[in-house]
Amino acid sequence: MVTNALSERRCSYVVRVQNAAASTTDLRDLAHYLSTLGVAGCDVVLLDAASPLQFEINGRILRWVGRHVKPGPEQCAGGGGIDIIRAAGTFAACEKVIVATDDVRYSVEAIGQMCELLEMHEVVEPQDYLDPLPWWGGVEAGRMLIQRGVEPKPDHGTTFGFRRGALRALWALGSVSTVEAQSRRLAAVGAEIHAAGDVFVRREAGPFSDWLSARPRRAAEHFTSPFESALFFSILPLLILLTTLGGLRLAGACAGTIAFGAVGMALHGRAGATAFFPMRACFLAPLWVFERSVSVYWALFRALRPSMDATGDLAGDSGSPISSGAARTGTEGDSTSTRGIH
Repeated sequence: MVTNALSERRCSYVVRVQNAAASTTDLRDLAHYLSTLGVAGCDVVLLDAASPLQFEINGRILRWVGRHVKPGPEQCAGGGGIDIIRAAGTFAACEKVIVATDDVRYSVEAIGQMCELLEMHEVVEPQDYLDPLPWWGGVEAGRMLIQRGVEPKPDHGTTFGFRRGALRALWALGSVSTVEAQSRRLAAVGAEIHAAGDVFVRREAGPFSDWLSARPRRAAEHFTSPFESALFFSILPLLILLTTLGGLRLAGACAGTIAFGAVGMALHGRAGATAFFPMRACFLAPLWVFERSVSVYWALFRALRPSMDATGDLAGDSGSPISSGAARTGTEGDSTSTRGIH
């Protein structure tokens, strides 16, 4: 039960424990960070959908820094994920709510900036940045800079804030488990979104395996935009065609032009963010463009594979590798790792 003392705090900070069996070291690092937010006046809520035994183990560390709660069926989305907005609306004690993945690290100053902006806006999306910055984090940082150079609003950010009054007709919508989809979900029911490109929030890059496994899911996000889909799907065929017709020199010139344009957009996006994005992130931006031009085909294959599996089952080809992998494909989760991520 939410008490008046909790509701008087400056905001509720809701974080989902992403890895149900996270190591003790990771949980302690998270707990140390959350304790600073508690001291800063935040109502800290930890959503943990782990099994009862694992929930109890996690609680031995997490219950000391906030309210460690297990979402009920009404706060869960399909596939066993947590519907973060429904859960935040249920458990948050304050009108202002900040939602984040467990790799996000707000400073006390950034919390204050978010609270001030939530006085004027229903939903606020800050700009996340990566620190420390391994090479794959640099590629992701290049993507962020291109995004900033093209349009000011953050893309599939791993954190955002909202006022509980913005929930309005949200309960009529379907459930979504990924954090990245949530602010767009609020916009779909008429919430006003403010892109706070000058509020910077640190995010940890995570291991390379997490980054690699997220490539097809990130690439699939472009399928909602015909222009972006056509752009990324066309790069590889174009380079192959130019190689066939004019040789490697012509294809190299085209690739160089694409890379030059990516660096230019990243440099433009870095304006006003030089303290958070090193220069090398701009020169890694072309790697993201070419990575994405491959990942869209990976994402397309994953999208088509369930249909291929179903076709194999209907044909009675139960012994084929496709049929034997159908169960694995159908249950494969795409919920955000902390990482988004961004």
